[in-house]
Amino acid sequence: MSSETKRWLKIIIPKNPGDQEQLLARLTQWGMLGLQETDTGYEIYFPYTMKTVMPRLIDSLQSEWPDVKPAVSEIADDGWGMKWQEYFKPQLITPHLAVRPFWEKPQNVAVEIILKPGMAFGTGTHATTRLALRMLEKYLKAGMSVLDAGCGSGILTIAALKMGAGAVEAWDIDPDVIENFTENLQLNGLSRRTTVNIGDVTQLPDYHYDLIVSNIERQPNLRLLETLERQKNQSLVIFTGLLKEEYAIFTPEVLNYGREIIDQETEDEWLLLVVK
Repeated sequence: MSSETKRWLKIIIPKNPGDQEQLLARLTQWGMLGLQETDTGYEIYFPYTMKTVMPRLIDSLQSEWPDVKPAVSEIADDGWGMKWQEYFKPQLITPHLAVRPFWEKPQNVAVEIILKPGMAFGTGTHATTRLALRMLEKYLKAGMSVLDAGCGSGILTIAALKMGAGAVEAWDIDPDVIENFTENLQLNGLSRRTTVNIGDVTQLPDYHYDLIVSNIERQPNLRLLETLERQKNQSLVIFTGLLKEEYAIFTPEVLNYGREIIDQETEDEWLLLVVK
């Protein structure tokens, strides 16, 4: 194992820098691995591989929250990197759909997703993923072709295949997802069904899919929406990874392109929109 995989980045943020809930939600979007609350602030952990982009992340944070004065440091892995897995328990997403770590007993549901969670890609129990899973169950029909935009650990790809999708194409911008994605497909007996593609999913030459599920941030979601309009594509799209406060920014863009919002749901501070 390389020295990089044995180190983490830690950001310390004092309490009360403004809207704490929205600040932490933004850090989650950017790949926060874990958080520890202290008497005076928050210790927030990121993978060491994000070291080169951390200055841009800090600049972006301070553009939104000027009073935030984060302190960034590098720490050695003293076992923290695996301790969080103790808290990953089976999750019942709907009466018919569950997610469980591979070391737990099978759940008595129609669709079960088995995960070996990777540090950078979570357990699949974040609100944005739960929202997407519920909408996949609602809108995916047997035989559909699906695009998983921002696939991460592969949880939505696995769910779509187990729900009867004819084919799923998975994309992510981060090559570090490949190992975890591949492991999770193997755990679910789906190794031969698909592989992960690395690149900018918002700029594909053709979106020949019946259904797109896009669990990425607002700006790339907007770029995807623009590309779909440019190609005169009418795929059904599940947009998640949006904050509730971004509703007023995102929905006018949808309507300006002549698309229709046919469903929406929120959980905690997160928003999902289904666009036709």
